[in-house]
Parts: sequence; structure tokens; C-alpha cells
Amino acid sequence: MPLAKRVAALIAAAVLGTAALAVAATPAHAAPAERATTSVLLLSVVPHTTGAPRAAALRCEPTGGTHPRAASACQDVATVDGNLAALSDVDPGFCTLEYAPVTVRAIGLWRDRPVSYTETFGNRCALLRETGALFAF
Repeated sequence: MPLAKRVAALIAAAVLGTAALAVAATPAHAAPAERATTSVLLLSVVPHTTGAPRAAALRCEPTGGTHPRAASACQDVATVDGNLAALSDVDPGFCTLEYAPVTVRAIGLWRDRPVSYTETFGNRCALLRETGALFAF
């Protein structure tokens, strides 16, 4: 479990740094209505049995970051307006009943609102079925 805590601490530090950069990059003279919103999420996938933890940064509006399927992931998050707990059956299909739990975490900002999400799924298939491209890295 110490590794999971280290990954979470790393993600938290990165989110705070990214948020600080986003604030610093906003011109001081910009009116609140003119300021672009910040949508950046730091994502982690921690398998309980085999495999190494993985992490990715997702930026939306404009799309970017280290996430390999950023456009699809941003679309999935936009569908639920940043409420990741509302993601459900994004990629419907069948999954085996293999038990290989995986825990995912997302922290950051969605349109300047804080996001914090943690969920454990029975296996990677169930994870991808429920969350679509968001944790597909």
C-alpha cells in the first residue's frame, strides 16, 4: 500500500503545480468572463495483483496531456460534466468474472471545479466498460 500512497501524493503535487501554472498563465487584466476554464485531471491505475501502477495527465479544452486517448477521455468526462461517479456503461459489453481488482484515482479540476474520484473495479474489463477511455492507458 505504500506505493499507492506515493502515487497519490505524486498526483496531488502535480495537480497543485498544474493549477498554479494555469493561474499564473492567466493575464491579470482578463475579465472573469474572458478567462478560460481549467480542466486538468491526473489519473492513476493501480492493479492489486499483477502489473505496475500507471499514471497519465489529461487536459481538456484544449485537449492535451500525456493521456494516449485524450480526445475520447475528455468527451467521456464532458458527458457527465466532471462527475466521474456518474460514469456508467460508457463502453457496454461483456466482461469475464475474473477477479483481478484495480483501483483508479482522478484528482484535479473540471471547468475550475475540484474533482476527486477513487473507485475499485473487479478487473480491467469492468473498469474500461464503466469508464470508457478515461483510464485506458
